[in-house]
Amino acid sequence: MTPRKRPEVKFAPRETFESILEYAVIPTFDLVVELPEDGGVILVRRTIAPYQNKWALPGLRMFKPESIDDVIARVAEDELGLAVDVDGKRFLGQYVGRFKTEHERQDLSTGYAVRASSAEIRINPDHFSGHQIIKKWGEVPPATGAMYRYYLAEYFDKADALHGDPEPR
Repeated sequence: MTPRKRPEVKFAPRETFESILEYAVIPTFDLVVELPEDGGVILVRRTIAPYQNKWALPGLRMFKPESIDDVIARVAEDELGLAVDVDGKRFLGQYVGRFKTEHERQDLSTGYAVRASSAEIRINPDHFSGHQIIKKWGEVPPATGAMYRYYLAEYFDKADALHGDPEPR
């Protein structure tokens, strides 16, 4: 994996961001991060809205002037302390999240699966209270947000499980 030069991003002042939340859809990226040597994938316990106190996948919003690969690399680094292979990313799908928090926020999330270069996880304590590693669909905790269940079902090829079938035929 070649180290990436991070583009400089600017954060909107909170008051401006509140207006954005009220009137615009937020583009976000969520990752199924695979640990080396079939070590499983990482779930994190969120401490912030939306999905506060739920199991989730690491994810953040996109900023100008980032590319998709820039966002993926930043999410893995900032949220988990990991470098990932963005060249080997696999598209999982998109999900529209509608939330009752923050001005009835609406996100357009794009999910990717990526492989980490190491298993030395350092979660972002400002966003997460813990993490766990899962290796199969049956290990997805019930308190996992719907958007993340969608991506995990796609990843584990269990799309039928989203429609009430815990173990697809």
